[in-house]
Amino acid sequence: MGRLTSANFIAKPMDKLQTAAAQMKTIIRHCAGMAAGIAVLAGVGLAEEAAKLPSVDDILKRTVEALGGEKAMRKLKNRVARGKIELAVFGAELPVVMRQAAPNKEMMELTIEGLGTIRDVFAGSKGWTETPDGTVTEKKERELANKKIDADFYACLNFKKNYPTIKLQGVEQVAGKKVFAVRMTPKKGDADTFYFDAATGLVAGVASTAEMQEQEVKTRVLFRDYKAVDGVQIPHTLELEEPASAGFTIRLESVKHNVKPDSKWFRKTK
Repeated sequence: MGRLTSANFIAKPMDKLQTAAAQMKTIIRHCAGMAAGIAVLAGVGLAEEAAKLPSVDDILKRTVEALGGEKAMRKLKNRVARGKIELAVFGAELPVVMRQAAPNKEMMELTIEGLGTIRDVFAGSKGWTETPDGTVTEKKERELANKKIDADFYACLNFKKNYPTIKLQGVEQVAGKKVFAVRMTPKKGDADTFYFDAATGLVAGVASTAEMQEQEVKTRVLFRDYKAVDGVQIPHTLELEEPASAGFTIRLESVKHNVKPDSKWFRKTK
């Protein structure tokens, strides 16, 4: 199952989008002691559990099983997901389409009424972002290195292949859930910290580093509302929680697998 890594997709065209939206008038107006004690108690509880931590191998194996198993995953060759993206900074909701194909291709398409379509594409070795004004921005070396891993259609089966160094950091709380935090470092590219739900084994989120508007920022994406589609668990809510200034939530309305591929999916439109 490929994972959402779309911080740059939203952030890079933000300046253009803000200007156009303002011109078209489409932006919607944006519209202690006890807590500390609870935090301390929670920390003690997590420390006690540290002695009972599972191994990295056990965590990864359980995740594959929780998602539906390797056999079910290997049956899938591509995925088309459609839904809505909520842009908190604008107070707007827009249609979004995400397409993925084995072994490592992906694209995300966001349509803005009255403005046009933004496309973020990775075609296996090259990638780019297209904005409504016709600008095409090629992905550079660092982003390409990350995309080669991010776009892996069988990402959860290939953790060890994609990340030679994997280390269990411990137990943390993410979005109210107890998770196992596992830091994974690739040969080339940025390290990611995956959060595996201790109760279900599913991936609850991933934290990483991204270049946004020529600045390096920490990002964290959360995955919720898992539902079985063709025997594989797919998160139907994906939220970019950090950085808050570029935050968004994607709610999937339909997910289809093994659809007839279109050669235009991973090509430039112009």
